[in-house]
Amino acid sequence: MKLLSILCFFTFIFSQCEYDIGDTNDDNILNVIDIIYIINVIISEEQEFDQNIDLDFNQIINISDIIVLVNRIIDDSVNITSINNISFDFNELNVSWIKSLDYGFDKYQLYYSDILNDNNIIIYTTSTIHDTSVVLNNIILSEQNWFSVSVTDFMGCELISEEIYYELPFKEYETDNLGNVIDAIFNHEDFSSAQNCQGCHEQHYNEWSESMHSYTMHSPIFFSYRNQTIEEHPDVGEMFCIQCHNPIAYLTNTSFDQFLTVEEFQNSDLPNVIKEGISCDVCHTATNVTQTVFTNNTGSASALYKLFPGENIKFGPIENPEENNYHDSYYLPTYESSQMCLPCHDLVIRDVEAEITFTEWDRIPGFSMFGGVSCQECHMPEKEDGTHDHSFIGVDIDLAIPLIDNPLYDKVNEMLNSAVIMEFDIWNTILPDTINSNDSLLIPLTIESLTAHSIPTGTSFNREVWVEIIVSKEDSLIYTSGYIENNIQELNYSDDNLLIFKSYLLDENNDTTQSVIDAYDIINNSLPAYSQRFSYYNVFIPNYISGNIEVSARMLFRPFDPQFINQHNQEFIENLPVYEMFSINKQIYVQ
Repeated sequence: MKLLSILCFFTFIFSQCEYDIGDTNDDNILNVIDIIYIINVIISEEQEFDQNIDLDFNQIINISDIIVLVNRIIDDSVNITSINNISFDFNELNVSWIKSLDYGFDKYQLYYSDILNDNNIIIYTTSTIHDTSVVLNNIILSEQNWFSVSVTDFMGCELISEEIYYELPFKEYETDNLGNVIDAIFNHEDFSSAQNCQGCHEQHYNEWSESMHSYTMHSPIFFSYRNQTIEEHPDVGEMFCIQCHNPIAYLTNTSFDQFLTVEEFQNSDLPNVIKEGISCDVCHTATNVTQTVFTNNTGSASALYKLFPGENIKFGPIENPEENNYHDSYYLPTYESSQMCLPCHDLVIRDVEAEITFTEWDRIPGFSMFGGVSCQECHMPEKEDGTHDHSFIGVDIDLAIPLIDNPLYDKVNEMLNSAVIMEFDIWNTILPDTINSNDSLLIPLTIESLTAHSIPTGTSFNREVWVEIIVSKEDSLIYTSGYIENNIQELNYSDDNLLIFKSYLLDENNDTTQSVIDAYDIINNSLPAYSQRFSYYNVFIPNYISGNIEVSARMLFRPFDPQFINQHNQEFIENLPVYEMFSINKQIYVQ
């Protein structure tokens, strides 16, 4: 009875095993039932030899097999191990684990899975109990990896250790309470100038040179905005701004608050990698995805970058990169995912979701999990030659360049043309074909977003997206809402019918502000991703109107409201664009 109790007590130890031998009734448990079966085989002269219960492998079923089974059941030695070290230098993978104490040891197996492959695959097997480490050459890991090790005993029971999460190597740093990087191992020399990439990647370099990534350190608007932030927040203002606008300066703790203008900055003796802003190495030395920037009440910088510069390795989305004489190349799949746009395109300050383009995308049900439209598909579209456009098309352009000469204007316009659709219809209430004079015309309007983030997004508190409605007869205006005569005219915000999409930052006094570091709250009236907005307009048609009238609706976009430009850089106001995102019109006959 005592032996039976012991056997039952230890049954749970093996309840997760699938046995090759010894488990006579296939219940994945070794217990007294299996012992009784072997006893019956021994005392029965008619039963044939059963290899599955020959536990000592001597081709005889006898009392020694029962002893082996009993010892296996009551053995309380550790039949499992765990990984204690993982290291990787982008060529050799070194994994070690704790030696098993199981007398019945048969083999170790090392399992691996990554962000793309959820199924564990065996990458190493050994039958030597003292063999507790392995070096694997020419192995390719992903950004996010999981390892586990198993021990299998001679009866086929395999117990797998807890999975260990392993990120690719990156250089770590700390920040103080003011957002200054301390204890960093980053140097200017770790990063290559974009000019060094030009020789082999001329087209990419030219596209980047026209992009807003390159423009960050050539933008008078940024310098004006930054100077104001530093003046109002001298302790944290500079690092707050440059943590995203100049990551290399941030990581190397390079201050340039003494340069008040673009000209002073660009004519300084600072390294080129600082003057270039968001250059090639900011992206192509990233080895892991990061996270949203969460800034505390002081506004101190807290951006997290996981970069591995200075090792002469460039990372990217090409699965089998060609070898070259200048640097090693390493494929990482998340270069094609929206997570690569973190941390710069997601900012929360004092729990205020101030600039959350990535979060807006990530909140679309299933998008992140099931591979919805990524940021790169729209903002780095694939070209005919299979490479991706490095213009990083957004909605901002260099306002110092007249619109007719701006190299990005047409690309921005083309992208915005596919962002929304509109129709004169709300749930089968449609715009009529005819109407009587001296009556009210009901204009139903549905706006549908085709975009995987809000419209507008990013600095939505500086942007303006609105609907222009015009009812006219020939050149005579009968009704307007959202109508401006030129690109720099301010909207009529007192118009109750004005349908405008933007956000409003509120400071600690609950007043509106355009300074994100001063945000304590936000009113967000943006158009959410893939959503619809409905609006009705009632327009009185005077009795002197007859014949055909035209109703038109346009969705318009302005990257800055004129007030912001006039406040910071009035000299650029004439180059402020207004993009037509979508337009519809219909003629109605007035009886």
